[in-house]
Amino acid sequence: MTYDEWEKMGERLYGKDKMKWKFRCPSCGWVASVQDYKDAGAPDGVIGFSCIGRYMGPVARDAFSETGIGPCNYAGGGLIGLNPVDVEGVPYFQFADAQGGEDEQKI
Repeated sequence: MTYDEWEKMGERLYGKDKMKWKFRCPSCGWVASVQDYKDAGAPDGVIGFSCIGRYMGPVARDAFSETGIGPCNYAGGGLIGLNPVDVEGVPYFQFADAQGGEDEQKI
């Protein structure tokens, strides 16, 4: 997929305000918006690439366990690449379904 196609998909789902765009972690399923990443102090380059849990401290759980609460610590650039969307050679998370009720997630 081209970057333009990817941007059009994000705009179609969430509008032009990219801070409202949401991504689903392919490891734990947690949904986070760009604003959520910013609020957690994550750098720009990890948004939609690594789980927000990596930037949320002790609430994160191990990416491959069922213990703990909150999002996981999956890194898109790690040994096991799960990021399902290829945007001009860069792996990203999928956009979350805008109608999926992901706003229900709270830590």
